[in-house]
Amino acid sequence: MVCIYCSGKTKITNSRAQKRSHATWRRHRCDSCQAVFTTQERVDLTASVAFIAKDGQVHPFMRETLLQSLYESLKHRPKALAEALDLTDTVINLLLPKLEHGGLPRSLVIKASQQVLKRFDPAAATSYAAYHPN
Repeated sequence: MVCIYCSGKTKITNSRAQKRSHATWRRHRCDSCQAVFTTQERVDLTASVAFIAKDGQVHPFMRETLLQSLYESLKHRPKALAEALDLTDTVINLLLPKLEHGGLPRSLVIKASQQVLKRFDPAAATSYAAYHPN
C-alpha cells in the first residue's frame, strides 16, 4: 500500500480480523513521512456474490443497495445512517452462510433484512415490508 499523504511505501504495524464485519483492520506507517493511517479490508461482494432477482435474473450483490433500502426504512431515527451501516453488516453476516452456489435469492435477502429490522425497530420493519414485498 502507498501512503495517502506522500505516496511512499508503507508497512503494516498492526492488523486485526474483525469477526462481525468479515473485514481486516490494518494500521500502516509510511517509510518516508512517518505518517500513520488505518485501513479496512473487506471482501468485494459485488465480484463474488450474485443477487437472484424475483424474475430469475442474476445481478452482482450490491452492499450499497442493501444499505440504501435499510436506511430508507430507518429515516425516522436520529442516527439512521450509522444504524443502517451496522444493520447492513448484520444482515450480510446472516446471509453469507446461506449462499446457494454463490447466489442469494431476493426472498432470502428480504427475509433476513426484515428479521434484523424487526428485532431492532418494528416500525422500520413495517416500512421495509411495505416497499419490499416477498
